[in-house]
Amino acid sequence: MDQLKDSLNSKPVTNETPAPRISKSYTLKQNIANKLARRAKEKELTASRYLEQLLKKEFNLNG
Repeated sequence: MDQLKDSLNSKPVTNETPAPRISKSYTLKQNIANKLARRAKEKELTASRYLEQLLKKEFNLNG
């Protein structure tokens, strides 16, 4: 039982620091949101992941 408690209390080891996430809310016009969702579905992505790809491309970010 003590071994189980020790394993639950231990912190996982990470090799890299996670990138900071921006928690910000934006509102899209309905027709733009629908188009975004439709294109994301075509690529089998969520709308947020598809939007992330578009923004990375627009701002020339890799990674």
